[in-house]
Amino acid sequence: MKYLLPRFQDIFFLSVFCGALLLGSQMLSIDSDLGRHLTVGEYILTEYRIPTTDIFSHTKSGESRPPYEWLSQVFFAASHRFLGLDGVILLTSLVIAGAFTLVYIEAARRSRLPVTALVLAILSAAAGSVHWLPRPHVVTFLLLAIWLEKLEKVREGENIPFWQIPLLMLLWANLHGGFIFGLLAWAAYFSGWVVERWLRKDLATPEMGKTLFIAGTLSLFASFITPDGWGSWQALFGNSSVYILSQTTETMPPDFQRSEMLPFLLLLLLSLLLIILNRFRLPASHIFLLAGFASLSLLMARNISLFAIASVPVLAVPAGNLPDKAQAWRRVEARFDEINRSLWGSVWAVTGVFAAVVLFFNYHIQTGSSFNEFNPHVFPVAAVQWLEDNPQTGNMFNEFNWGGYLLHRLWSRHLVFMDSQTDFYGESLTRDYSQIVNARNGWEAKMKEYEIDWVIVSNDSPLATALDWEILYQDETAAILRK
Repeated sequence: MKYLLPRFQDIFFLSVFCGALLLGSQMLSIDSDLGRHLTVGEYILTEYRIPTTDIFSHTKSGESRPPYEWLSQVFFAASHRFLGLDGVILLTSLVIAGAFTLVYIEAARRSRLPVTALVLAILSAAAGSVHWLPRPHVVTFLLLAIWLEKLEKVREGENIPFWQIPLLMLLWANLHGGFIFGLLAWAAYFSGWVVERWLRKDLATPEMGKTLFIAGTLSLFASFITPDGWGSWQALFGNSSVYILSQTTETMPPDFQRSEMLPFLLLLLLSLLLIILNRFRLPASHIFLLAGFASLSLLMARNISLFAIASVPVLAVPAGNLPDKAQAWRRVEARFDEINRSLWGSVWAVTGVFAAVVLFFNYHIQTGSSFNEFNPHVFPVAAVQWLEDNPQTGNMFNEFNWGGYLLHRLWSRHLVFMDSQTDFYGESLTRDYSQIVNARNGWEAKMKEYEIDWVIVSNDSPLATALDWEILYQDETAAILRK
């Protein structure tokens, strides 16, 4: 029976995996970034070349555009080739479930309290779900969980090959720009070692510091081994415009009036409570880690998932220290831990993923389409179909949140004005876009400056109302007008 009964981690994995699958259509409706990632990935798979300059817009054509997500984009494009958008949702769900399952496994390993760890992991997944999207950043979820497990084993004195850490960073730096969070986590652990070496030398051995220093230094160098070298770092630090960061919800501080922020708020309060009840007797590296990722999540809502991943393994141990007098509960936990360790029911997780692949594959074969599709009420699906049949000439102006979708459907016949990668397009162009789309004073001059010949915008946008141009196409979502 031990090979048939599922373990806690198998049940948790399947729950998160199925939950993410059920959110597939909703995830596709948040923004059109996925379209850009699919376009870049398809270009790499087709041309066997990684673009380091912009080839997707007519406003920034030829300018440096570091491909710090190129490897993730290849994986997304490959999954799209296999099963269309269903393949993308499957890949995204698999990565998300893998990341939060590793969070549970690490929390249970540190605390030896599988039930407590499971409750915390559920809270972690609920808090992190605010930023579950089919985009390369989900790879950072998985890699951060692995990275923190490696750093913790070094802190615990386990003799792991130090080269594993920089090798992981080399992969991370080519998958997503979130590799910077790995280096920040390393800084928390190394700073913790320095503090504990100063206060209590028995808690921080020279070997630990040496391993952390060598692994961190090599990881820093590994982060520069990308198709554009130090361009990834330049792009990360170049994204500092307050105006640009204020244009999207995910780059703004979390709004605690929204119900979906409740799990994150609970996790924050629980972190503070456990630290206080344990009289701040957590390892210094853990305090630095919690404080750092909590601060990052309070600065930008998109970092909440990272805090959820980093915090739960840390909190599992002090959470288990609280019921010292509740011997009955600890006996229950010990019994569950014994049973859980005796089982080998991973067949459930493998079977669940296989069943999902077969289900979507069968649907794809029967219908020739994907179960998950872009929402025609959010994106100009019908308008783009019209454009495919009636291609336009000249420069396009488009809604920036449609840019990725337009690239996915129309590139390379049509180049966008801009897409939602606003950090690349910069504050000046983003302000010009806002001026034009909202038809504010001077918008006509800006249209002439960019030599706009036709536009595709929301049919109720101020620009669509203000333009005295020929209406080529119009539906309840989009309008296409030509000069």
